Amino acid sequence: GYLSNHVKHAIVALERLAAPNERIQEYWDGYTIDPVRQDWDNVKPCTMADWEAERGKKVHWQEMCAFMDQELKTTCDGDTSRLVQKYAPDLLPGMTGALTHGIIHLGWGIDAQNPWMIVEGLAYLNFCYVGVDPSKITIREVGDEAPMDTVMRLSNEFYEKNLAETWIAAVKSKYDESFHPELVPAGFQWHLAKIVHEAHPIATQVPSWLRDTDLDTLFEQMYRATTYIYLATRDSSDGHGSFLILHALTSLWGVEHVCKAIQDDDVTRSALQQFFCMIVCLLATSNIGFPTAKILKEAITEFPPDKVVEVDWTPLEARGIAEEEEHNIKLVYVMRECWKRYGKWSGFSEAAASFTLTPNIGPANTSFKA
Repeated sequence: GYLSNHVKHAIVALERLAAPNERIQEYWDGYTIDPVRQDWDNVKPCTMADWEAERGKKVHWQEMCAFMDQELKTTCDGDTSRLVQKYAPDLLPGMTGALTHGIIHLGWGIDAQNPWMIVEGLAYLNFCYVGVDPSKITIREVGDEAPMDTVMRLSNEFYEKNLAETWIAAVKSKYDESFHPELVPAGFQWHLAKIVHEAHPIATQVPSWLRDTDLDTLFEQMYRATTYIYLATRDSSDGHGSFLILHALTSLWGVEHVCKAIQDDDVTRSALQQFFCMIVCLLATSNIGFPTAKILKEAITEFPPDKVVEVDWTPLEARGIAEEEEHNIKLVYVMRECWKRYGKWSGFSEAAASFTLTPNIGPANTSFKA
C-alpha cells in the first residue's frame, strides 16, 4: 500500500524552482536506484462496479489506474480536465487517506499537466480513500473574524474538554485490527482513520466563514492559517517544521489545483470544509497535539498578517534545489508561490526556510509516531 511516488512531486517542484536539468536528472537517478517492480503488461482495467466497491480498501491499484487510463482515452477523448471533473468530486471527501498523498499526487499531476500522474492520482485517491463522512459535516454559526480566531477557539475547547482523552484515546482504543486492517502496519494512518471515522463536533461543526467567504479569499485564508500552524508547531529546539503540517500545506496546493480543474464552486467549498475537518483531526491525533492558544498567539505576534517582507528567494531556492528530502523542495515552491500571490507575507518566507526532517514511516520498524 505504500505507492506514494514522491519523486514525481519533487521533480515538479524542482522544475518550478528552475533547477538545472542535471540536478533534476540526478534527483531522479538517486530516487530510482531500487524501484518497485510492477508488471503492467498483464493488467486489465477494473469495472465501474469494482471501482466503487473497492474504494478505500487499498487493493487493485494498477487495475484502477488502467480503468482511469481507459476512461481518459475513451469517455473523455484524452481530456484530463473532463476525467477529473467526472471522477474527482466523489473522491475529495477521502483526501485524508495515505496521509493526503492521494490528493497531493493528483493535484501535483494537474500542476505538472501530466496525464499519467493524473490517472495515478485519481486511482490512488480511490485506492486509499479515508475521510470524514460528508453527511456529518455541519455549519456552526460563529463570530470568528478570521480562521486563526477559530483555531485558537478550538485549541481552548480541545484542552478544556480534555479531548485528548475523551475523544482521541477513547476512539483509538475502541477498535481492534479488524478496522481497516490494511492500515494497521502504517501505525499513525490507522489511528487517524479511526479518528476521522468518529470525528468529534470540534472537527465536523465547521465555522460559518467556510460557507460565507468568497473562494479566492478563502484559499488565501486557508494557506495563511495552515502556515501559522506550521510555524507554531516547529520544534522549539532546532526550528524544524512538522512533517504532518507540511503535508497539509502541500496537500492544500493539491486541493486547489484539483478544484480549479473541476470548476464547481459547491464542490470547492465542500472540499475546503473537508480539509478543515482533516486538519483538526490531524492535529488532535498527532503527538504534537493541538498547538495551544498561547503558542498560536505568539506566532501571530511574530508574523502579523500585514507584515510584508522583501525576500531574495535565490538562496532559499538554491537550498531547496539541493535538498534530498522531497517535502522540503515542495515546501519552498509552495511557500514562494503563496508569498508572490498573497502580498509578500513574512510568514510564507519564514515557513519556506523551516525545513522538516525525514521520518521513518515504512511498514517495518516504524519510528514515526506523529
